[in-house]
Amino acid sequence: MLQSIELLEKNLYVKFNIREDGIVELEEFHAGNYRNRIEHGVDRKPSRERRGDVIYPILEVNVTGMTTRDMHGYRHNSSSASACFRYQSHVVNKLPNADELVITLKTEHDVYAYYHMNVYHTAPVVRVWTTLENKGTESWPLEYVSSFIYQNVCGEGDQPYFDKTDVYLPFNSWDCEAHWKKEDLADINVSGMPIDGFNTPGMGNNRFAYTGHSSWSSVEYLPMGMCHDREMNVTYVFQVESSGQWHIEYDTEMGKRLAVALSGATEQEHGWWFNLKPGTSFTTVPAAFGAVVGGVSEGIAALTEYRRAMRRPNDDDDKKLNVVFNDYMNCLMGDPTEEREKKIIDKAAEMGCEYYCLDCGWYDKGYWWDRVGEWVESPERFPNGLKAVCDYAKSKGMVMGLWLEIEVMGTASELANKLPDDWFVCRHGKRHIDNKRYLLDFRNPEVYKYCMDVVDRLINDYGVGYFKIDYNVTQGYGSELYADSCAESMKEHYDALHRWYEEIFRRHPDLVIENCGSGAQRMDYGMLRLLSLQSTSDQTDYIYNSYIASNVATAVTPEQGGMWVYPYVDEEEHVIYNMVNGLLLRPYMSGMVWKLGENSMNLLREGIATYKDIRMNIRHGVPFWPIGLNNIHDKAMAYGIKTDKAAYLSVFTPKTDHVEIPLDFGDRKIAGVKVLYPHKAGCQFTLENNVLKVQMPQEKAARLFEIELQ
Repeated sequence: MLQSIELLEKNLYVKFNIREDGIVELEEFHAGNYRNRIEHGVDRKPSRERRGDVIYPILEVNVTGMTTRDMHGYRHNSSSASACFRYQSHVVNKLPNADELVITLKTEHDVYAYYHMNVYHTAPVVRVWTTLENKGTESWPLEYVSSFIYQNVCGEGDQPYFDKTDVYLPFNSWDCEAHWKKEDLADINVSGMPIDGFNTPGMGNNRFAYTGHSSWSSVEYLPMGMCHDREMNVTYVFQVESSGQWHIEYDTEMGKRLAVALSGATEQEHGWWFNLKPGTSFTTVPAAFGAVVGGVSEGIAALTEYRRAMRRPNDDDDKKLNVVFNDYMNCLMGDPTEEREKKIIDKAAEMGCEYYCLDCGWYDKGYWWDRVGEWVESPERFPNGLKAVCDYAKSKGMVMGLWLEIEVMGTASELANKLPDDWFVCRHGKRHIDNKRYLLDFRNPEVYKYCMDVVDRLINDYGVGYFKIDYNVTQGYGSELYADSCAESMKEHYDALHRWYEEIFRRHPDLVIENCGSGAQRMDYGMLRLLSLQSTSDQTDYIYNSYIASNVATAVTPEQGGMWVYPYVDEEEHVIYNMVNGLLLRPYMSGMVWKLGENSMNLLREGIATYKDIRMNIRHGVPFWPIGLNNIHDKAMAYGIKTDKAAYLSVFTPKTDHVEIPLDFGDRKIAGVKVLYPHKAGCQFTLENNVLKVQMPQEKAARLFEIELQ
């Protein structure tokens, strides 16, 4: 039998051990110069020792009626079922942008596991998922299945993991997205402190975990994380690609090794349960895991390149990065009419916008919240029909877009009250209602078809080329209909929803769809693998919005990050600050444009022109944070995009009028610095010893700098 499987790609080294008993372990996952160190025989820091009687299987599976391997507390990395899977074979398939390792495992009960790991050519990050298939005669009732687990995180070096690990927690909430907090591992109660008199770890069973509980995948936390090995200067990055429930935990094997375990729903955390009957299969949600030498900037740069490699190829993200005007935020706020829309369309065209999105409210004359679901325009709002507005936008050179909340129907909708209950999420014999909305269940083929017909009609009849898909309510913990558990029904709903999007793009390959999710409460790469643009917040204050703008590239690639540019005061620094919020993401234009004078409009036109000049560099660049990820209390912030020839740096001073920013581009030298936007700089700056010192004209100011590299 083979003893090991090794993968090397893009400064990434992955090693699987195949034990004599056939159990497969992920023994090493390393970043940086491992290729050179291995090929040239250079000494490297050894990994920490292991207990001889312990196994580290690549797959953790909890099965009803089977025991655990050891004391475990709430940890998921000690099931006896995991030890039943034994190596059968493996193959490496060549994909266009990755190598795909597939390891086949089997139990004596003829339950097969197909463990997939995609290793990408452009990033030191892998994508992993597993399919379980029951070819036997007995059911295997599942309580937990890992998407990915690595049980030797921060395991290389002289120091034990509990003395050198920083954990970054990705707090996320409505209007306060992507706010990270750094914690020392010892401070979050993960075991590992020495026993008195012995230089060995303690025997604690603690873990640290965070979880997505419902169908808003990012309402409390982003479904991702980072941790940093201070001794080796290695950062581990990871994400769970679930649009619904998910679970991330740090735990230990009795204090010896640190594990990171990623999964979808679990029985313990979500009430998930799936009966793997003979002849059936189950596939986990995918997860990504990577390692890179360096800190947060290097880790997110790697994750950015991975996200580009794994997502659906499309012209909007890959070639065009279209500029969208949306009529909602600090603009019409859901109260559209034909007359108002045409006036704003004129302004959007003057600015240089390429798409125009008519947001909510177009389908009802009054209070529309609880009446959505039929998606036919209101004749009171649009006396000449919605097509007249769509045609007007087209006549101004823009592609027309519409807002939809396709997964819901209002409780006052006449259509909803004519439909059978199995169109909707149900529990305890009743439809689930969240804020006067019923939740559609995409597992139902009739729901799937109805929603597809809506999209086809709006495209074919009105010429719509863009949809903003919103999602303002949640399922709770899923539906009790036609599933082994409510949580499993939610996973099946999202699997169907993702297939629905895939079919839409097969039918309409040029269509652009924005993932909203009530601002950014469903900001995950289950959705963003397919959709090309993400609403990053519903924040209406431009200053607080900059705290999101300067961090959100941790959660989404810059070109997918739709950031509001919505001036509502006719004042120069106000307009500039708003524009800088969006320039290194995807500027999502809005605001009270009818209030703005010619100088303000010129600043917006200049900003959009600047973005068009650099957007392909943004598409190929990677994010960096020269003074670290921001905190809501910070007086100044800096967020940049680094490319082969230049770096672009957005500088914000919300609570001061000056800032000093150290710049380090490794062996690249700085050839020059200039203010790129606005062209009339209006601020003073110097570069001394690679420290950029900026003096703004006032507190609450922002500028975009270009840094030439050689």
